[in-house]
Amino acid sequence: MITITVKAQQIIKDMQQSMEEETFLRFGVKRACCNQMNYSLSLTRCKTDQEVELVLHDIKILIDPSDARFTDQTEIDYEGDGFLINNPNPLVSPLIY
Repeated sequence: MITITVKAQQIIKDMQQSMEEETFLRFGVKRACCNQMNYSLSLTRCKTDQEVELVLHDIKILIDPSDARFTDQTEIDYEGDGFLINNPNPLVSPLIY
């Protein structure tokens, strides 16, 4: 299960409203090389066939099923001037946007 803090929810919704079309929050991991993974967080207007759509706090989130085990128990937060991804899973490097 993913959680989004109140502050992060507001920032995401503000960003979505600034776009003219419906947008999704795409969340997952990127594999930089054979044993290194980083979180990926972006807004998109397109959904791929393999992505699963979740709705949390009126925010539509897209997750590739192959990333689900890495995103489970993740908290998306916003501190200072960027997003912070908190996850107890040690296999993925922390991300600050």
